[in-house]
Amino acid sequence: MRLRPPDWPLPRPDAIHHIVEDFLTDWTAPNAHVLPLRRFLENCLGTDLRNFFAESCFLFAFTRQKLPPSCQQGYARMQGLVGTTRLRGHAVAAGLLENYT
Repeated sequence: MRLRPPDWPLPRPDAIHHIVEDFLTDWTAPNAHVLPLRRFLENCLGTDLRNFFAESCFLFAFTRQKLPPSCQQGYARMQGLVGTTRLRGHAVAAGLLENYT
């Protein structure tokens, strides 16, 4: 860009993510800021940025050609999230995991 003339327009972006710039903004609000930003980054990077349990990563390893980054960094290096009985019960109730018991 340094070699372009001063009046040269910037290239048009493929995607834009707008955020609120207010001192009262809650930057940790999952539906208002975190989810839209994650979806924007997933679209730009072409990958899934969610975190998964070890069981889901195990299933992905057999059904997909490419593992999500959280599975590559955790499960594939034997550092997966091991669920407790209570946590697994919540995941089954939410429909995230199947009940194999």
